[in-house]
Amino acid sequence: MKKLIIFICLASLVSACSSTASISEPEKNAAYQDYITEQKLPSLDKVRTFKMRGWQFLSDNYLIVTASLKKQYLLELSGFCPDLGFASNIVIKQSNSSSLTTRFDSVSALKTPRIKCFIKAIHPVTKAQLKEITALGKSPDDDEK
Repeated sequence: MKKLIIFICLASLVSACSSTASISEPEKNAAYQDYITEQKLPSLDKVRTFKMRGWQFLSDNYLIVTASLKKQYLLELSGFCPDLGFASNIVIKQSNSSSLTTRFDSVSALKTPRIKCFIKAIHPVTKAQLKEITALGKSPDDDEK
């Protein structure tokens, strides 16, 4: 009988640890869009002298890119962009090698370069805003881990 009780307790504990509340993609996208609206983030059509230094995946529609001079931009992409969440590298296809432009430039996962995710909006963000934005996509349980 003791073994059965111990087994049930362990099974409950393991299942409780493995089931974490996560935020769905539509919820993430809505949170990012709400943040843009609430913070009144400016939207740029073009960033001159753009050279990507790094990037961070947020969702299938949003990502952060870091450019030269430590400037960060929140990119909103048109439509669903598969494989970005699993990509180790991305490619930004620029119509002009020294600038980043909405509607003409696109983002692709390195493994699937033919699938173009066109840039719908470019929002410059500060370091403080960057921290707030990245916190939006995490579930409350992520802080405890």
